[in-house]
Amino acid sequence: MKRVAALLGLLSALLGGPVDAQDYPSRTVTLVVPFAAGSGSDTAARVLNQYLTPRLGRAFVIENKVGATGAVASTAVARAEPDGYTLLLGTNSTHGSNSALYKSLAYDPIGGFDAVAHTGLFNYVLVINPDLPIRSMAELLAYGKANPGKLSYAGGSSTSIVMAETFAKATGLDILKVSYRSNPPALTDVIANRVSMMFVDMSSATSFLQAGNLRPLAVTTKSRSQLYPDLPTIDETAVKGFDLASWTGLFAPAGTPKPIVERLSRAINEVLALPEVKERFATLGIEPSPMSPETFQAFSRDEVAKWSRLVREAGIAVE
Repeated sequence: MKRVAALLGLLSALLGGPVDAQDYPSRTVTLVVPFAAGSGSDTAARVLNQYLTPRLGRAFVIENKVGATGAVASTAVARAEPDGYTLLLGTNSTHGSNSALYKSLAYDPIGGFDAVAHTGLFNYVLVINPDLPIRSMAELLAYGKANPGKLSYAGGSSTSIVMAETFAKATGLDILKVSYRSNPPALTDVIANRVSMMFVDMSSATSFLQAGNLRPLAVTTKSRSQLYPDLPTIDETAVKGFDLASWTGLFAPAGTPKPIVERLSRAINEVLALPEVKERFATLGIEPSPMSPETFQAFSRDEVAKWSRLVREAGIAVE
């Protein structure tokens, strides 16, 4: 049925038939988010949702489908009808590191989707529980070397896991991985001092940082964050060349009619250009990063190769 629908959609588009950008959407659109409410990807999705609904004239609703670092949500959307009414907020987990973290995936991150629009780049920060006797990267390295096996990190996404394992391998620290289904419960355990540290997107951590529930040590990008300009980078303090961030973008099931993909892409890029959206993203450590569908498709292909290489280089065990 999905293949027939895709062929009919393509034929209608070519003939100028009922699949037309002006006819879409005619009913509610579901945006599937692969991580829990309160995560960075969820926050970005809800900002977009707020502006897409009035712009396109139909409701966009969020559905959080958590599990297997985004693989559960990705599989569901890849199998959905390619009609533009079920979309995925993909990330460099779903369309990057998952390809190397799992022996087999039930979805094809490239062939199973049509890229719609890249939405934003996320700054990440290394945070620790403030009760630990650590106030800087130098003190973290010293503590880890003096207390092998006592440090642990919360892995709430494949991005956070890849960052932590890359950091551990580069510094020689023995850090225990504690896995979680998403970032919010992982952060809860770092705050409760059940886990020592975590690599997390700033949008998830900002309110806890402001409340003093977490202590930031460094950002993961090579350049300092505009949100926390006094916070050093890992490149400056511990691992030369460390420069990692994450991203989000919208994907539709492969075979979605091109007019629908293009209409969605235009609407999303218009939303990303709004000053109020830029301002909201900035307070969350998110940088709007619009792309055309063609550019985003090529970008996604490159990201699969990049994050798969990082998984291999970090020596992360395949599940």
